[in-house]
Parts: sequence; C-alpha cells; structure tokens
Amino acid sequence: MRPVAIGLDLLSQEPSYCKTGEARTAPRGQSMRSLSHPESPFAPHAADGERRVDLTATMAAAFDGIVALDERGAVRAINGEAATLFGYAADDVIGRDFGMLTPESDRSYRDDLRPGAPSVRRRVDGLRKNGSIFPMELGFSEIVCDGKRLFIGLIRDLSQRGRFAQGVHELQANRLDLIENMAAGLAHELKQPLAAIGAYLNFARRHLKEKNLSVEKVAEMLDNADAQVFRASQIMDNLRQFIARGATAKSPQYLNAVIQTACEFTDALAKQHNVKTTIDLAASPDLVVINKVQIQQVVVNLKRNAVEAMQNCERREMRVSTRLVEGNFIRADVADTGPGVPEAIKARLFEQFATTKPHGLGVGLSISRSIIEAHKGKIWAEPNPGGGAVFSFMLPLADS
Repeated sequence: MRPVAIGLDLLSQEPSYCKTGEARTAPRGQSMRSLSHPESPFAPHAADGERRVDLTATMAAAFDGIVALDERGAVRAINGEAATLFGYAADDVIGRDFGMLTPESDRSYRDDLRPGAPSVRRRVDGLRKNGSIFPMELGFSEIVCDGKRLFIGLIRDLSQRGRFAQGVHELQANRLDLIENMAAGLAHELKQPLAAIGAYLNFARRHLKEKNLSVEKVAEMLDNADAQVFRASQIMDNLRQFIARGATAKSPQYLNAVIQTACEFTDALAKQHNVKTTIDLAASPDLVVINKVQIQQVVVNLKRNAVEAMQNCERREMRVSTRLVEGNFIRADVADTGPGVPEAIKARLFEQFATTKPHGLGVGLSISRSIIEAHKGKIWAEPNPGGGAVFSFMLPLADS
C-alpha cells in the first residue's frame, strides 16, 4: 500500500501526499468544535495557511463510514456516518483501539495496518454498542500527514444488501411455491369437470345400448358433457389470468343463479353415488360482485366433498341453500349427512394439504378459502344438527 492523499475516492492509488488537513467530524449539521482537539493529527496549524486537502469536508460529505487509524490501530478520527453506524458518539471512540468496533473473532483487518500493505476490501463483522453484530465491507488506504503514517478506512454497511439478497431469495422461493401450488390446484380443479365429462358420456353410452333409445336423452347428456368441456376451458382461463395479473375479473352476478349452475355441474356425480340433493336458493336480493367461475368452483368443491363424505353412509342427503344475514351479506350453505369433520383436522381444515381423503390432494378447501377471502367474504364449517357437516360461506351484497 503506497501513501496517498485523501480524495473523494479514499481507496485511490494515485501517489500524492497530505501536508496537513482537518479531521474528527461530527454528524452533518452538528458542531465541528472537536476538530481542533490537540491530540488530533489533523488539528489545524495556525502558522500554516496552506492546506492541500480539506479532510473534514471530505469525511463529512461521505455517505459511507470513514475512520482514521494510526499504526497501532487506535482511532484518531471518525465521521458521523461511522459513529452512527456503530451507535457511539465520536468522542467515545477517539483514542481507543478500532478492535472495539469488531468482534474478537474477526480481526483480519489488522493485516492491512502495515506500511506498504496492499489495499484490500474485506468483508468483516462490525460490533455495535448494543452488542449486535452486522456485516460490513472494510478497506484501508495509507496516507502520510506531517510525517505521521495513518490508515484511512472506508466502511460500508452490508446489512441492507444482505436483506435485499434475502428478499430476492424469498421472492424466488415464493414464486416456485406459487407455481407448485398452482400446479396442484390445476390438477384438482380440472379433475372435477373431466370426471363429470366421463360420467355424462357413460350415461350416453348406456342409453345408446337400450332398446327404447331416447335421442333426446342422449343429446342432453352430450350437451352436459360439452358444458363441462367449456367449464374446464374457463378454469384454465382463470388460472392463466391469475398467474399473469394476480387477479381475475369480477362482475355483478346473481348468486342464486351461479350456485344453481354449479349444482347442475355436479348432478351426475351426486346421482352416481345415490345422493339425494335438495336445492333451496331463497335469498333475495342476491346480487353480488364476483368472479362467477371461481365462486362456482367453490360450490363444486363443497358439493363434491359432501358427496365423497357420504360414500359409506346409509343416509345420503345434501342440501344447498342461501339466505340473507345481518350486515348486508348473503350466506350459502352446503349441508350433508356424512360422518362430520374429524376433531383431529378441524383446526386446520382450510389449510393447504390438509385432507381426510386417502387419495386427496388437500388443496380444495384451501383454494376455496383463498377465493372467498379474495371476495371479502368468509368460509367456515360447523356440525350439522341432523348429523354430518355444514360448509358455509358469506359474501357482501353488491349494494353494500
């Protein structure tokens, strides 16, 4: 390391010499009365009006921390940024060993405090007054002032850089997690319309084999299958919109009609499992601002769960209803006569990957909760007084 003059680039290697200067600054805007302290090597010389460098101005203007050490490692000057960074007042540091500002386990910087040592920027740990440790970059440059050798250290706090890097890492992890969740959600969401398409086509195939062929009935089954194909396309469209923009379009819809259509989507499944379904959509008014496909998907999820819950039950009844509740909300209920919600899973029922099904993905209720909450609503489950469970959700009416 060759002796250099103090300039705006404190790690410059241009060979120049400091004749005299000023040091020991307080934070910007505060008094500089300590600069003429007699023990400072930068104290102004009354008899010498010539100054090649105004070290005080340089240190005060710096956005990074700056310290000046002697060959023993004692602090001879410190600017306001450095003092604030370590949590000390300047006078608490002046004259003391720089080691007070670093942990004992990290004193590698001492190798730089030798005449002719190369200027190296090191990543070391800093020690604040409160005992907390933080990462910093430290580099020393050698100068000579009035025949005295000093080492000017530039300190940069790396905490923010570390937090930024951690934030980027978390964003990347969250993005991967989102992709994983969306893939699981897509598999779950598409499974339902595809299963319905298969059920409708099986019905149509059986009717084609009957002697008394009903063309109208076959056409109805094919129309229903076609509707499910369209619904699968809508699901893909909504998922694509969600990934691309983080939100999906909402519009005024009549909730009773939306639920009625969703119920029709699962009629074939309910009949296939001998489930008797009662529809009671009596709430009025029922205008809400929603994404229709998403709310239909919630209803389909709840109905499908109800059907599967009653597979091993003798009594298989499901009731889908709506009613108005206090606070200008409309409530929808899907009640079944199954075994109810197990106590072991009740507390985390709407969490991701929580499921009671042997082959379930555990994302249906989690997705449903996300959808309802995105519509400023609420979803929950409670015991059915007649046995089984009631899954309910509330949405604000449009005029609220």
